[in-house]
Amino acid sequence: MTETSTENSRWDADRPPGQRRTHAARWPAHRKLSGWSPCLVLGVASWFALAGLGPCVLEAKPRTDKFEGTAVVVGPKAITVKSRQNIYLVRTFHYSAQLEPKMLRRKLQAGRKVTVHYVRGSDLALKVD
Repeated sequence: MTETSTENSRWDADRPPGQRRTHAARWPAHRKLSGWSPCLVLGVASWFALAGLGPCVLEAKPRTDKFEGTAVVVGPKAITVKSRQNIYLVRTFHYSAQLEPKMLRRKLQAGRKVTVHYVRGSDLALKVD
């Protein structure tokens, strides 16, 4: 540690105080990357690009929530459900493409207690119990 400080002070000793080099100029160029070689950075970046890290994120399942209540209206394209906890809350859910044929075969009656699994932030029903 003491050698470095005396070495740096001798290195700038011949310059006037206003013209001495900054701390960044004293370090060699290979130390400025702090141990990261450009080949390593390029290799990691190309791995992210070629390995397909993006499609994993794009193919993630959407978050789902549940809505429990009583069926008010059951139709071929949608279901209207009144909440069990809040008598003033009524929601209508449209069936997903996979759920629509199942609901045509299954005849639900109005007044039956149901649980609707839907995509968070939308009115698309994925499953009706």
